[in-house]
Amino acid sequence: MNMLWLFLKTIIGLLLLGILSGIFRTRQIQHDAQEKVFLHGTVPDPTPDGLYYGSVPGRTVSWLGKKFSAASSRGINIFSDGKGGQSEQYPFVTSAGKGLQDKDLNVLKIDYDIPGNPIWLRLVVDEVVQIAPGHYLGKLEARMIPGFPFALIYFELKK
Repeated sequence: MNMLWLFLKTIIGLLLLGILSGIFRTRQIQHDAQEKVFLHGTVPDPTPDGLYYGSVPGRTVSWLGKKFSAASSRGINIFSDGKGGQSEQYPFVTSAGKGLQDKDLNVLKIDYDIPGNPIWLRLVVDEVVQIAPGHYLGKLEARMIPGFPFALIYFELKK
C-alpha cells in the first residue's frame, strides 16, 4: 500500500509541476513583445497553400516549416533529417476560428488531434495570424486542461 501511495503522490506532484510550469510559461508568452504583434495580426487571407519556411526566433531547431494544402484544409511539418535531407512528420488539419486564449482574435488553427499523431502532439494547436503579406506569426498552445490552454512558444512562417 505504501508503494501505491508513493506512486500516486509522485504522479500528482508531476501533474502539479506541469500545470505550474504551463501557467508560468503562458504568462511569459503573454508579456512577450511578440504578443502585441500577434494580437494585431489577421486571419491569413488567402489561406496558406504550399511550402512555408519556419523559424523559432532565438532558437535553433530541426523544424524547417509547414506544407499546406488549402484545398483539403490539411498539411504536414517539414524537418531536417540531420543528413542534408528532409522528412515530413506530424500531419495536421486547418480551420479558421477564434483563438483559444485570444477569443476576440480570428486565427488559422492548426490542429494535430488526428489519428496517427503521438498522444502528446494531439494536445497541440498552433494558431497563426498574418502580420505582413506572406509572413505569419504563430503561437503553439497545448490543451492540457480543458478550457485553459497553455501558450508555449512563438514561431514564424514565410512563403
